[in-house]
Amino acid sequence: MTRTRRAVGAFCLLGLMLASACGGGGDGGSSTRPAVEEPFSYDVTVANQTALRLIGVNGTVTVSGASGGASSIAITGVRRVEADTLEDATARLAALRVDVSSSATEVLVKTDQPQFAAGRNYIVNYTIVLPEHLDVSVTTINGDVTVRSLNADCMISNVNGGIQADAIVGNALLSLANGNITASVTLPSGGQIDIGVANGTIDLSIPQATSAQFSAMVATGSITLTDLPLTVPPGSPCTPQACSGTLHSGDGTIDLHAGSGAIAVRGV
Repeated sequence: MTRTRRAVGAFCLLGLMLASACGGGGDGGSSTRPAVEEPFSYDVTVANQTALRLIGVNGTVTVSGASGGASSIAITGVRRVEADTLEDATARLAALRVDVSSSATEVLVKTDQPQFAAGRNYIVNYTIVLPEHLDVSVTTINGDVTVRSLNADCMISNVNGGIQADAIVGNALLSLANGNITASVTLPSGGQIDIGVANGTIDLSIPQATSAQFSAMVATGSITLTDLPLTVPPGSPCTPQACSGTLHSGDGTIDLHAGSGAIAVRGV
């Protein structure tokens, strides 16, 4: 777990530096500046690939799992450039690209934009529907990320915005620098939930039957547990800032950590 936390911290620092260089405005396009945008659409047939990996910069990301034997990934969205003049925004739209490629194991979707924004905002908003059994990995810097209805693993790293992971049946690794994380996860036997936020809140729902070693820590804030059959070691009572124990037989691992904020965990 220590290695995971260090990786999260390094990503957040890198993300803050990149956000300054690449241009902010990852709000999905609410700016009043002159802007030009263009939709995009891809349909990728899934053969033996087991995962989708998305690397974004600014913009919203929504990924939804589709049941019923879906065999392709539908990738749609909008590329948007905001600038001081409409002419400049129009001229720079071609420099903002969405690259989609496939390897033997994964489908990769990547935002490709100029390294230096020069005051412009480059934004790509993604909506993706894929087979529910594909693992999903999302790395981005500015904007909200939503992943829902997966029977697979979910890994999300974000800097500024929010993370929402709904109806995930699998491992969940979620990290965020600034914002709120909401998650609903069914942990498989021996699985892992690792959620960290530097400034913000964690709101996690898990089945009451979840079996895991549980740990939650917050530097400034509080921890609230509701309807969880947590067995706490003798002499190690939970406090508002730290709580650890065992859920049922302790097969998996749940590790939650926040800097400034609050952690709430509910059994459902």
